[in-house]
This record gives sequence, structure tokens and C-alpha cells, in this order.
Amino acid sequence: MKRISLYIITLLVLVFSSGCEKFLDVPPEKKSNLEIKTTEGLDMLLNHYDVIFDRSRETILATDNYGIYKDYYLARPSRFDAYLQYILWYPEYCALQTYYWEKEFLKIAYANTILSTLDEVEGTEQEKTILAQDAHFLRAYEYFNLAVLYCLPYSDATRDELGLPLKKTLVYDEDITRKSLEETMNFIEDELNKALETTLSRDINRLWRISLPAVQGFAARYYLYIHDYQKAEEYAGKALQAHSALVDYETYFAPTMRTYSSGGGTYVAPNAATDYKFDEILYARVEYNHTSNAVPSEDLLNLFDQLNDYRYEAFIVEDYSYNRASVPGWPAYWQFGSIGILHGPTTAEMYIIRAECKARRGDIPGAVSDLNEVRSHRYKSGTYTPLLASDFASEKAAAQFVIDERRREFPFTLRWYDIKRINSDPANLLDKITITRDFFQSDGLSADPSVDKTYTLAPGDKRFAWPIPSIDIQLSNGQLIQNPYDEQP
Repeated sequence: MKRISLYIITLLVLVFSSGCEKFLDVPPEKKSNLEIKTTEGLDMLLNHYDVIFDRSRETILATDNYGIYKDYYLARPSRFDAYLQYILWYPEYCALQTYYWEKEFLKIAYANTILSTLDEVEGTEQEKTILAQDAHFLRAYEYFNLAVLYCLPYSDATRDELGLPLKKTLVYDEDITRKSLEETMNFIEDELNKALETTLSRDINRLWRISLPAVQGFAARYYLYIHDYQKAEEYAGKALQAHSALVDYETYFAPTMRTYSSGGGTYVAPNAATDYKFDEILYARVEYNHTSNAVPSEDLLNLFDQLNDYRYEAFIVEDYSYNRASVPGWPAYWQFGSIGILHGPTTAEMYIIRAECKARRGDIPGAVSDLNEVRSHRYKSGTYTPLLASDFASEKAAAQFVIDERRREFPFTLRWYDIKRINSDPANLLDKITITRDFFQSDGLSADPSVDKTYTLAPGDKRFAWPIPSIDIQLSNGQLIQNPYDEQP
């Protein structure tokens, strides 16, 4: 049985039940062997815990924001060996990993279940319309996440490259061959446009569900990725018209800071559980950090005003290596607890997207204004000096500062997305990005500390398209094709 189809068929007998308020605290209880007969039953699918959490080790470990330090590795090799395949980009081993692919297609299965059964269940037309729009939004969002990871960066040069299998129904033998990247992105845009028909406003109690600002925020992210800066700016502005609140990070996180004792030392980190009512959220999605050890690189650390930026104060947890049962000295990134990082569209992201688009078209004062809105809420009280348009001599300088701000704001969620779109940008305004690791000789499973080696992931490298799980390739009976890779030295 084809694996993607199996998940979708299985969903026909799953119902997840829980009230909205309880959902915020605990995962809904799963009950099987129940037939979905009403719109209420379909609605429960979208209250499933998995809809909120994204689980990509790849996007956390693969970018230049992640640091692999020789001394840290030597202090605790076993802590890193399981992740070297991601950190050093070994396709043959990464192809053995199925988790992210499975979870994303499971979410798509929720959407397909709703869209395939709406005509057969009881409920009002309004309820069915809302559910359909929510399902189209979910499909757009998950297919986009899959495309950003498993496909090459989108551009005119890559539009005919391998995209994704577009599973749209519950039909067992539906074609699951990979469409072109252009067909994939067009499908995502079509789904996005259907979701944009919603009239629902932002609901603080249901931020993981569809609203017009949530869809507009995702639209801004989508169009920025495909280099349509006019539309990206337009939708970022629309989302901010609906909801523009920013949270003062020191006021919010300072009361949660706690001193932990572990491994023979102490470290200070925010003891803040993931807040699904966080006022900057447009769409509540959280990156679940499996590794619990998002190690910031030196390049990332050097981007911060380490004295005054409260993001550094709170989220860059110094001496976190105590907690990893190794000698102290290395930090980690910790936002909402050790495993929760904001991933869905936020008001801060919209300001920063709009700032980049303004900088690209020469409106440097406008870009600076949007940057100051975010940055003034990130610095310690009384320490922030606003940026001036005169600080930037060119559109390129202003746009590069925006990219650096994105790294400070979303270091382990959007950097992979940013590197791919910058390297494929036809405008060529910003310098292309090569990721370099100075480490030991490694086969992707362990390392030999007696031999130094430099690893690079350069623009145009085919490893920017992550490998499809090999088990799904095998079970597809020839329908799924693996991404091709050049032989590595």
C-alpha cells in the first residue's frame, strides 16, 4: 500500500475530540472507529495537536545559524553523531528519515478528508464554507513547507525541476508522481487564493485556525519566496492593517527567566511554555526542536548587540552545554521552553517582510520605519537607538540589514527558506550565500577528530533539495523519483 495513501485512508476512521479551551493545555483524545457524519466531526480534525507543531530537524541543523564546534563535539560526540547527517548534508542518510515527510502529508490528509467529505456530512452551508477554506489553507501551508525543504529553490531556471506529488483526494490509486516545481507552486497559489476568500477575523482563542490575517501573513511569506516583492509587501501590509501588535520582549520574557542547575553548573533560560495566545501570532505554528540543542553559530552570535538586545539576553542561553552533560562553554537557542520556537506568520515577520520589500524598491525611510517598530520591542528598556535612513548608503545595504534582522528574529525557523530564496533571486541584489563548516572528517554518522575537513553548501548545490524518504520511493512502485545529487568529494 502506498504510504501517502495509507495515511489518508486511515484518517477516515479517526476523530479527535476536545473542547477549544482544553486543547490549549493538552492534546485532544484520539478515538477510533467513529464515522464522521457532521461538520463538527470534521472540525475536530483541525484541532489535532499535530496541526500546530512542525517538526523539522533539517531546518534547525542545516543552516549557517547552526554552529558545530570541534571542542563541543569532542566533549560529547554522542550528542552530535545522530545529527551529523543533517549538519553536514549527507543525502544518503537523510533519505532514511521519514518523520517530517510523514507528518506534513498527515496534515494534508486532514485537509483532503474535509474537502472530500463535506458534501456527505450534516451541517450548515456557512460551516461547510469555513471548513473548506480552512482545508485549502492547510493544504497550501503544508505543501509550501514541503516544497521549501524537498525541492530546489524556485526561479525561472528551476521551474521545470522536480516538485511534489500533489495528493488532492482520498482515492487510493491517485497519481503520486512528482509534478514540476512550477506546477507545485501554482497549486499552492491556487489553494492560497481559495483560502483568501475567508472573511474570518483573528480569534485569540483559535489562532491555529484560519483567519484572513493568518492567510494574508502566509501569502506575504509565499510571495517573498517566489520573488514577487510587490505582492509580498501588499499582503504584509494587509495583515498588519488587521493586526499589528508587537510584544515588548523584556516585559514578556523577563518574569519567566529561571536559573537551572544541571551537569555540574548553572544556566539561565526563559521558563515560558508555548503561548498560543501570544499577541504577535497571526497563525499559531511552532517548530518543535527535537534536538533540544539549537547551537548558535559564531556568525549568528556576532549579529546581536549582545549587551542590549533582549533576544540575546533571553534566548541565547549561555553554558547550556551543562544540560547536555558535557563541559560548559557553549550556548543554545531557547525560546518557548527548550523545544518550542515560533514558526507561523507573526506581526514581526510582516514588518520585516515589508521592510525588505521597501528597501528593494528604494524606499529606505519606509524600510527603516518598519525595522524600528520591531527592534524597539526587542531591546532592553531605555537602550534602543532608532535606525536612520542615513545609516544606509544603498538599497543593498538596507536590504542586507533586513536579512540580518530576520536572522536575529527567526534564526532556526526561516533561515533555510531565506538562503534558498536569496540564492535564487533573479534581482541579484544581495550576495549569494555559501554555508561553510570547518569540522572533522565525517561519513555522516560519526567523525574522525584526527582529520580536519571543510564542508560547503554553495548556491546551486542540489542538496538544497532534501531527499525524499527512500522507503516512500520504494513503496511507490516507480511513481516517486528521488532528487538527483552530484557526487561529493
